[in-house]
Amino acid sequence: MASAVSFTAKQIDDVCEYFWNNSLGLAEEILNLDFWKKIKSYSMKAERFQRFTLQDMLYLDGVTAMLKEMSEKVTQPEDLKVFIQERHSSYKTFRDSCLQNLLMKDLNSIEHTPAIQKYLDTYREVMKESDPVYFVVALLPCPRVWSWIAQNLQLPDHGAHYIRKSDNEGGQSEKRFRPILNKYLKSAEKVQKANDIFRRQMQNERDFFCSS
Repeated sequence: MASAVSFTAKQIDDVCEYFWNNSLGLAEEILNLDFWKKIKSYSMKAERFQRFTLQDMLYLDGVTAMLKEMSEKVTQPEDLKVFIQERHSSYKTFRDSCLQNLLMKDLNSIEHTPAIQKYLDTYREVMKESDPVYFVVALLPCPRVWSWIAQNLQLPDHGAHYIRKSDNEGGQSEKRFRPILNKYLKSAEKVQKANDIFRRQMQNERDFFCSS
């Protein structure tokens, strides 16, 4: 993997693709995990998928809460403030919809697995950074991985899990990140730091699916 200190940030046309290409091996690891093999072969046990869904909800709930905090904390620059506010609104709407579909009022009685706890702890660590753009970087791996899996996972449209695939095809969510990250990650040092955060979150994605 190339180091950011060996180039100038101007040499990178799209930092999002740079991060992704540097972590593509992790995405391939995720797709080849037993979790997705079971999905493709229709042998996923209901209890196992239920456990995954509940942990995924804990992730969604935790990130929604942190986005709320960030949306109140970040006041400048304007476009970054608006981006975080919009992400919070989107996550909250999705979180509330999922809770309603599951006939749940809250998630207080559900315990975090070590994998999800580590994932959320990484977010909290990044929240402490003085530059909020790094929190935006930390958000990107999740939609990027889901979009890539949707494009590469072969499922018939009548399968029980096809809706997850179809909901994530197209990568519309991840496209919102490009203007912001390309605008504010201009130096080689910032790109390298952001790349490290992106890769850590990719490792958290892998660990989550590996434990599911």
